Amino acid sequence: MIRQSILLLIATFFLAGAAIAQTKYSTKSFQLTINGTSNVHDWSTKATNVVINSDFTAANDKINSATVKVQTKSLKSTKNSDLMDERTHSTLKADKFPEISFVFVKVLSTQQSGGETIMNINGNLTIAGVTKPTDLTLRIKTLANGDVEVKGTKKILMSNHGIKPPSFMLGAMKVGDEVTLTYDVILKKA
Repeated sequence: MIRQSILLLIATFFLAGAAIAQTKYSTKSFQLTINGTSNVHDWSTKATNVVINSDFTAANDKINSATVKVQTKSLKSTKNSDLMDERTHSTLKADKFPEISFVFVKVLSTQQSGGETIMNINGNLTIAGVTKPTDLTLRIKTLANGDVEVKGTKKILMSNHGIKPPSFMLGAMKVGDEVTLTYDVILKKA
């Protein structure tokens, strides 16, 4: 009887420790902006619908899993231009591929810098139905309330995802192939 009680107590501590070590997080707030250029003017669009689900191991800053999903038609011009939004959605084939996603694969490196963890990760980025391995650098900080802030930038070539940079006005306006993704996300415990 005592032996069973001890085993039960050890199992309880083990399970409690596992529950504390792994914490699931979801989106609390986000700012996700895509900036690009053209031969006429620079442009910017923001995502208005981003869902992030992740699972961290607090003890060693390990990511067990992470998925980011952006509704393609949630990308809206910062100049409130319906024409720009239509062109963006058309270029990204939003009707056929309604979601842009990033699925975490592995951690490449981790380092501490002050109160931040700088983590280089690899995952699969899917845009307009084309999936490519993509590396990201995450700047991760735990906030006083227990939320986690994740920030970073990434340059992406649209052509790597089979997207031909669009041109308009009979070719007079040409959009550059490279875009810069900037993100600042707050994750809360799920």
